[in-house]
Amino acid sequence: MSSNTIHQASKMASDFAAVSDVFSGSADSDPYPFFRHLRETTPVMEGDILAHFGVPSQADYGNKGRLVFTTFRYEDCMAILRDPQTFTSSLLMDGLGAFLEDAMLTALDGETHRSLRTTLQGAFTPKNVKCWDENLIAPVIADEFVKPLMARKQCDLVNDFALNFPVRVIYEMMGFPNDPEAIEQFAGWALRILAGPQPDPEKAKQSMAAAFQAAQDLYDHVKPIVAARRASGDFNGGDLISHLLRADVEGAALDDHKITNIVRMLLPAAAETTTRSFSNMMVLLLDRPELLAQIRADRTLVPKAINESLRYEPVSAFLAREAAEDVVIGGVKIPKGAAISLANGCANRDEAMFVNGEEFDIHRPLKPILSFGFGPHTCLGLAIAKLEMESALTAVLDHMPNLRYDPAWPRAKIVGVTLRGPRSIHVVFD
Repeated sequence: MSSNTIHQASKMASDFAAVSDVFSGSADSDPYPFFRHLRETTPVMEGDILAHFGVPSQADYGNKGRLVFTTFRYEDCMAILRDPQTFTSSLLMDGLGAFLEDAMLTALDGETHRSLRTTLQGAFTPKNVKCWDENLIAPVIADEFVKPLMARKQCDLVNDFALNFPVRVIYEMMGFPNDPEAIEQFAGWALRILAGPQPDPEKAKQSMAAAFQAAQDLYDHVKPIVAARRASGDFNGGDLISHLLRADVEGAALDDHKITNIVRMLLPAAAETTTRSFSNMMVLLLDRPELLAQIRADRTLVPKAINESLRYEPVSAFLAREAAEDVVIGGVKIPKGAAISLANGCANRDEAMFVNGEEFDIHRPLKPILSFGFGPHTCLGLAIAKLEMESALTAVLDHMPNLRYDPAWPRAKIVGVTLRGPRSIHVVFD
C-alpha cells in the first residue's frame, strides 16, 4: 500500500467518524428506552424528536422552522410508507437533493419516481445479482479484506474491514476499474457529502460547503468515465453504468449528466449503510458468544441473524415524509404541508407487531420491517446489502476462529440516533 493510499484510508476513517459525530447528537447511550416510552405514551407527538438530541433531521433540513410531527408506532409508520400519494417524499430534495436534480430517487414521487426506479431496477435482475455475488462480492470480501487480516490475530472490524469492503464492491459494481487509491478517494467524497448537515448553523456553513465541493469532485470524477464508456461502445457488461448506457440507447433518455448524477446519488448510502449494518450485527453477535458459536456451527442461521439485526438495530432509524393534505394519524391532526419524522427503528420494536420486540432473537417469525423503508420507496439496494453482510459474516466465521472482543480495548457499543453504529470493534481470534 502506497503512502498516499495510507493517507487516503486514514482520511476515510476520519470522514466516517465525522458522519458519526453529526448523527450521534447527545445520545451517548441507548435512546430506545426513551423511544419506547414515547411509543407507549405519545405515539404521535407534535415536534421533531431529533431536535431533542440535537441531531439534523430530514423532516426539517437546515432547521428552517417547518412544522414537524414524530410517529413511533409500527402501525402508523407502515400506513405512512404505504401511501405515497398522501405522504410524499419531495421534502428530501432539500439540501443536497437540489444538487442531484431529478436523479435523487428517494425524493421523487409519482411517475417520475416510478420511471427512474424501473430503469434502475433492471440492473438488479436475479441473474445479475447472482453474478455479482459469485464473482465480485464473496471473493472480494474474503480474498482482499478478510484473509490479509488472518496473520494479525487481531483487528478493528470497523476501521480495518467494514469501512473498506462496501465501497470497494460498489465501485466495481458501478463499472469502475479496481483502483485502490481512487476507491479511497471515492469513499471520502461520499462521506463528506453525508456529513454536510449540522445542528450548529456556523458549523453547517463549513460542512455544507465541503459537502457541495465533495459532490462536485465526485461528479467531475465520474462523468469523464461515463463519457469514455459511451464513446467506446463497450457497455454490454453487467455493471450499472453499462446498464444505464444501454437504457439510454433503448429510449430512457439518460445522457452522461444524468447517469453521473445517478451514480453520485447511489454511492453514499450504498457504502456507508452496509458498513454500519454489518458492524451493528457483529456487535450484537459478539455480545452473545453462545449465539455466535451456534451460527458458526450452523450457517443456515446467517440469514436469520442478518434479518434480526436489521430489525433490532437499523442503521437509519428515522425516515421523513410530508403530508400532501390534512390527515389524521393516531388521532392527531396533521395539517397539509407538515413534515412527519418516522421513528422506524422504534417501530421495528413495537410489541404490537413483534412479540418481545425489545429482545434480539434471530429465531423470531419473519415479518416486514421498516429499516429500509417500505412500499414504492423500499431501498433499491437491499438485496445487495444483505448479500454483502452474508459474505462478510461467512468470511469472518471461516477465517477468524474463536472470534471475541479484545480484552485490551473497551467493548464495542452501538451509538447514535439517526445513523447508528459502533465507532470501533476491537477483536482477537485464534
